[in-house]
Formats: sequence, structure tokens, C-alpha cells
Amino acid sequence: MNFLKRVGTVAGVSLTATLLATTSAYATWYSDITGARVGFSSREWADTSYTQIHFKHCFASNGGTDRYSVDVELIRVDGTDHSYGAKRFTECFSWGDGDETSTGVWEGLPSGEYIFKIKAIGGSTSSDNYLRVQEVIVDTTKAD
Repeated sequence: MNFLKRVGTVAGVSLTATLLATTSAYATWYSDITGARVGFSSREWADTSYTQIHFKHCFASNGGTDRYSVDVELIRVDGTDHSYGAKRFTECFSWGDGDETSTGVWEGLPSGEYIFKIKAIGGSTSSDNYLRVQEVIVDTTKAD
């Protein structure tokens, strides 16, 4: 095999390995949220039946009044957008009590691509409210 064919083969194998690693990395991912308003959408991830969304250390305000809840909606986005309902997160706002994590669990989901959206902040859909979350974890492995 000549040199160029070997380089092409190695590059193709490396690209395939990278794509496979990227796809399997969807099982759990971490992020944060800064300055999000109602309607904010997360990045997409692949799911086959089960999703947990964790928010740790939340802060929300409208610039004058602090808010103490956020409604997080799970939406399947491949094909028609289908909502699997929203969960209200409050525990992540209780800083200092040793358990500052809110968790939403959705089970029995069909395989597909999903996002979460911020549906309400402090029970309000006003665009005056904004949200900060120090740590976001999306986990699609039920084994936890």
C-alpha cells in the first residue's frame, strides 16, 4: 500500500473513532446557564428511554425581586416537536442546606433527539426574569 493510501486509511479510522466517541458522549453531559430567560433552549442530546436533568445552585431574579423556582420542559425535537412535560425545580435555590440540587426524571421516552427549555422562572413567563445555574447535568443512563 502506498503512503497516501495508508494516510487516508488512518485518517478515516481516526474520524470514525472520533464520531463514535462523540455519539456515546451524549449519555451524560455537563454545562452551566448564565443570563437565561424564559424560552432558553439547551443543546440537543440523543436518548433512548430515560433522562435525568439536574440543576445545582440556582439563582433567578427580575433585577429587583429574587425568584425561587424554574420550570424545565423536556422536548423531543427530531420530527415534530413533542413536549414530555415540565418539572418545577425549587431545591437548587436553597443554598446552604447541603442539598442544592433539583432533579427532573423522565422515563419511557422513545428514541430521539431531545432538548430542555426554560418554561417559567418564579412561576412567571415574563421575559424580565433571568436565570443562572452553576451546574447542569443531563444524564441518560438509568444505572445511576
